[in-house]
Amino acid sequence: MKPSKVMCNLLALLIASAISISQTKINGFFQYSYLVEFKNVRKETFIPGTINLRFSSSLAKQIRLELQVGLKEMDFNKFLKDYFIEIFDPIPGLKGLEIKAGQFKYYWSIERKESSSDRRTVYRSQVVSALVADRDRGVEVSYTGLENFRFALGVWNGEVVYKNAGTVFETIDYTRNMDDSDTKKDLTAFASYDLKISSGNELTINAGYLNGSNGRMGIAKKIRYGFGFDGHFVNKNLHFRGEFIGGKDDNIKKLGYYLQLSYKIFDYFEPVLKYDLWDSNINLAGESKWLTFGVYSKVMEYLVFRFNYVRKIEEVVDIKNDEIVFMIQVKF
Repeated sequence: MKPSKVMCNLLALLIASAISISQTKINGFFQYSYLVEFKNVRKETFIPGTINLRFSSSLAKQIRLELQVGLKEMDFNKFLKDYFIEIFDPIPGLKGLEIKAGQFKYYWSIERKESSSDRRTVYRSQVVSALVADRDRGVEVSYTGLENFRFALGVWNGEVVYKNAGTVFETIDYTRNMDDSDTKKDLTAFASYDLKISSGNELTINAGYLNGSNGRMGIAKKIRYGFGFDGHFVNKNLHFRGEFIGGKDDNIKKLGYYLQLSYKIFDYFEPVLKYDLWDSNINLAGESKWLTFGVYSKVMEYLVFRFNYVRKIEEVVDIKNDEIVFMIQVKF
C-alpha cells in the first residue's frame, strides 16, 4: 500500500475515532426519483437516489472533524466518502485563517461546492460535472481576514475523479474514492467577494484557476479556469446564478456555462429556469445544450420536492432525448 494511501486511511480512522468519543452532530438526507425518458421508446424508471450521513464534531474550539459516507443510487460500487480535519485561526493574531486536510469538496465552483441536497434542480450542469473535481484528496488553506473576501489555495494528490474520454458527457466514476494511483497532481487557487447591496439583496462573485495533470488519462498538462456569480434579490426570493468554466487537456480546449434563475413565489413553490451548454472539444462538433424547466418546493427543513423537464439539444445525437424527472428528498 502506498504511503499516501496509508496516511489517508489513518486520517479517516482518526476522525472516525474522535467523532465516536465526543459530542457528535449527525445529519443526512435520502433522495428517490421517478424518471421518464422520451427516446425512440418511452422509458419509465424509479431510481433510488443518494443516501448520505454526515458526522461532525469539535475536538476543541478551533478544531472541527467531519466524516461523511453515502451511497449513490444505493449501489455499493458508487460509494461516497468524505473525511477531513479543519483548523481555525492556527496562528495567534492572524484571524480568518483556515486549514483543511482530507478528502472533501474544495472552494472552486459554486455549484460543485453546494450539496446536492440544497440544489434547486435535480441535475448539476454538464460543465461542472465534466470539468470540476468532486471530492479530491489534499490540503486547502483559506483566508477570510479581509472584509467580504475569501481566498483559498489547495494542493491535491491522487486520482480521485475519473472522466470518460471521447464522449459528449464526461461522467464521474464514483468508485474514485477507493483509488489512489498518485497520477494526478493539481494546484488550485480561488477568490470570492461578497457584495452586500442592501438587506435581502446580495451578490457573490468568484474566480478559480487550476493547474495540474492526469496520468491515468495520459494528460500531461491540465488547466481549468472559471468565473461565477451567485445573487439573491427581492428579500432573497429571487435567485440568479451563473458560471463560465473552460480549460485544456493538453491541446484539447473545452468550455461551458450555465445560467439559472428561480423565484420563490411562496414558501413551498419556487419555479426554476436553467440553460446549460457544454462543449467537450471546441474544435469538433459536439455541443450539448440542456434547457430545464422546473419547480423546487421546500416543506419546512425536512422535505423537498423537485420536478424538472429537461429539453436536450445535442449536435452529435439526432434523436429526441428529453427527460421528466421527479425527486423527493427527506432531510434529517
